[in-house]
Amino acid sequence: MFQLARSVCVAVAVAAAGEAANANLLVNGSFEQDPSSVVANGVYRDYGAWIRLAPGTTYLTGWTVAGFGSGGVLGVDWHLGVSPYAPRPAKDGLRMIDLNIDGTGGQGSGQGTISQSFATEIGSFYAVSFWLAGPGSGAQGGTLDPRSVNVDITGISTQTFSAPASDPSNQVWYQQVLNFQATASSTTLTFSPLAGTSTEGYWGPFIDDGSVQAIPGPGGMALLALAGLRSASRRR
Repeated sequence: MFQLARSVCVAVAVAAAGEAANANLLVNGSFEQDPSSVVANGVYRDYGAWIRLAPGTTYLTGWTVAGFGSGGVLGVDWHLGVSPYAPRPAKDGLRMIDLNIDGTGGQGSGQGTISQSFATEIGSFYAVSFWLAGPGSGAQGGTLDPRSVNVDITGISTQTFSAPASDPSNQVWYQQVLNFQATASSTTLTFSPLAGTSTEGYWGPFIDDGSVQAIPGPGGMALLALAGLRSASRRR
């Protein structure tokens, strides 16, 4: 009976470690959280299907918006993926981020970045996952294909990820994954468009369903279970 109880404790400990490793370190990774002052009845008050987020805005919970390059308006577009006038669907939930700002309203086009900092343990490994889409458009100079995004991790070189353009009324999402080893107690993840791509049409690279998860050390789970079994054996 005592041996069974100890075995159960070991199993619970292993399961708890697995859940901790699977926890998403990002806040609002799917961009679903928004203040009621921005969204009314599920429709954006700006252009109905999306809202322009300027550098420094606090509307996008958990994320910092900044401008990128040059353009008439800098920032990002925050899309609602159920409108017949905008790309759809979102990968997770209803909302997604476009790193391009189109020229609707005569304001000119521009680009932006989004970034978020999160706690990390120096020397530990982490996995970044996000989904990328590139809704096609024949407007404003056409669409670059494939659509690309730069992903920057503090202290690690920037990597570029790409996805082919797809029908905006039924856009296709592609999962992208990047593993890294933390070099500081706080790490910043930044998504940005590629330089020189601000004229690629109405829409740029779309991002959704982002996550950062800790990767257990080599044999970490097995060592935890082995330690528990050895402890149980010594107490027989």
